[in-house]
Amino acid sequence: MKSIISICIPIDLKDRQEIAAALEERYSAEYVFIGRVLQSTITQKSCAIDLIGDREGNLAEDFQLAAQDKFDLATIGQINHCPLVIYLTSRTTGLNACREIAKFAQVLLQIGGIAIKVESAGIAHHQDQWLAHHNSQDVFEIYSLFVILIEGEDYYYSCGMHNFGKADVAISITEDLGLAIYVINVFNYYRLTESPILQDGHTFQPDIECPRYQIEWMIDWENLPDSYQHNPHGRWCLQQLDQS
Repeated sequence: MKSIISICIPIDLKDRQEIAAALEERYSAEYVFIGRVLQSTITQKSCAIDLIGDREGNLAEDFQLAAQDKFDLATIGQINHCPLVIYLTSRTTGLNACREIAKFAQVLLQIGGIAIKVESAGIAHHQDQWLAHHNSQDVFEIYSLFVILIEGEDYYYSCGMHNFGKADVAISITEDLGLAIYVINVFNYYRLTESPILQDGHTFQPDIECPRYQIEWMIDWENLPDSYQHNPHGRWCLQQLDQS
């Protein structure tokens, strides 16, 4: 399955007519909503947009489980009672694609969106978190919107790097948690900013005071191929080298 970026936004609007009217009121002709496309008339960039009214499952619970900073009761109530859920998707991945869809998502937040869940990572964000960072020039802040770190049975690992067209990374659960988080984030940031060519057996050292790690590529064994969270680019497993 080819990677796509997928974003879910519960919104306090009833239908596409209300969305189109709200866009026109706030943005004039800057954004247009035609068919299944949301487009900027200034940049000509666009993304797919789908509206879901009747839905199954507990949406607020899904958001709460995916949030690193838990939602308050008022926001949970808003999510539970929202009349419509919007899904934005981009079949293009990469840093620029993430920046572009992040801007479209903030547009919808400005006209009634309640919160955001990046389905292609499994991470949810408060409205103010997204609005504060979606247009940042800091690569790490954009990375943090689209990638989550997870504690599995055998590994700590990232999920969401396929949004950037990159493999994720995993490190043994035996590592100190703080060190593991640091190493994963530095390794991912390094690949986003430097785009190195990596091969099995290469080594990586986050800084001169950290251990060195040997890398090995593996398939994404955590997520099924038909899942939005599956990474077709696989995972780089980092194994700490003997320091003795």
